[in-house]
Amino acid sequence: MLSRNKYLLFLLVFLVGNFAFSQTKENLKKQKSALEKEINFTTDLLNKTKSNKTKSLNYLKVLETQIKSKEQLLITLNIEISLLNKQISKTERAILNTEKSILEEEQNLSDLKEEYAKMIYAAYKQKGSRNNLMFIVSSEDFNQAYKRILYLKQYYTFRKNQAHKILESQEELLQNKERLAQQKDKLIEESATKVYLVSSKKEELQSVNSTKKEKQELVKKLSKSERVFRKQLQDKQKKAKELDDRIRKIIEEEIRKAREKAKKNNKDDSFGLTPEALALSSEFANNKGKLPWPLEKGVIISRYGKQKHAVFAGVETFNNGVDIATDQNSTVRVIFDGTVSRIFFIKGEGKAVLINHGEYFSVYSGLKDLSVKTGDKLLSKEKIGVVVTQEQENKTELHFEIWKGYDKHDPSNWLFKAY
Repeated sequence: MLSRNKYLLFLLVFLVGNFAFSQTKENLKKQKSALEKEINFTTDLLNKTKSNKTKSLNYLKVLETQIKSKEQLLITLNIEISLLNKQISKTERAILNTEKSILEEEQNLSDLKEEYAKMIYAAYKQKGSRNNLMFIVSSEDFNQAYKRILYLKQYYTFRKNQAHKILESQEELLQNKERLAQQKDKLIEESATKVYLVSSKKEELQSVNSTKKEKQELVKKLSKSERVFRKQLQDKQKKAKELDDRIRKIIEEEIRKAREKAKKNNKDDSFGLTPEALALSSEFANNKGKLPWPLEKGVIISRYGKQKHAVFAGVETFNNGVDIATDQNSTVRVIFDGTVSRIFFIKGEGKAVLINHGEYFSVYSGLKDLSVKTGDKLLSKEKIGVVVTQEQENKTELHFEIWKGYDKHDPSNWLFKAY
């Protein structure tokens, strides 16, 4: 029979293993849910631009983003299946151990009952030929009588313990049988989940291959319009440079004004920030990686830094921020408390809003129907305006940047789970 301490240790190891697995399982479940949500959103965006996809780079970018999400989902499914295989093996081992334990318990219980039966039978036979009281009284001296009393007491205690062990063994046997039933139910459930996951993996693999094929066909069609796209690329680079110059000029002006104000107040600070602005900067920095997205719904289709052209090999551009595809008439919101520094217009791209957060600045480009004006103080998630939809490509995209002084930062590192 397993001792109670061994049983408790076995149970603890089993529960800890299950807890660790459930934690990993829960994380994978959340990750899978987020990826599926992103895939559904990109599918919705693709359906809305499908009619003119043959002339849309935007469609291709969303398609590429969806492929990455689907590939990541496949990786998540593989990890989930791998973890489940380990858990199934672990459950199978636990079942074998429990079955072995039950056999040992049953044999032990049988031995205990047999031993107890022999003891009762011997006691019954002796009862007719010996009276316990006479057994004690007939002692030759007090010392012998005392020893006989102790013997009878030990005998009764032993019988009582044997009976208790039988009951305890029976109870433990029932518990093991109940645990075995639970483990078998769990194995059935885990095996069914594995079948579902393997089936999902096959479906996702087919979906990825189908999307990749669509991308290849689209790239082939788009590559025939090289002159058109090169012109579009030049226009985009020109607008990006105009935006960059305007932002840099505004930031320079903001810093100059702050320094002049600090000089009047006899303060020595590189940016001339007030204590309130310094505190705001510090809070902004402390929220790195936790800032809300500038849109309630959206997917990043162009990230910060050097980008390869979606169609033409060898052609590269540099993105000063991130481009987020979203639904038509989506509301743009400020990512942190701040003050509207400037509102300006970029031809063909819509309006741009630059918001001051102390040392930091956030830029929102491609807007219409603004809800703010220069000088307004805003709280985090307060509405700024609405994203412009470019009818020709049916493209609804927000360009978003983060600066610290004159230095550009990757917004993906600042926004919540945007990496």
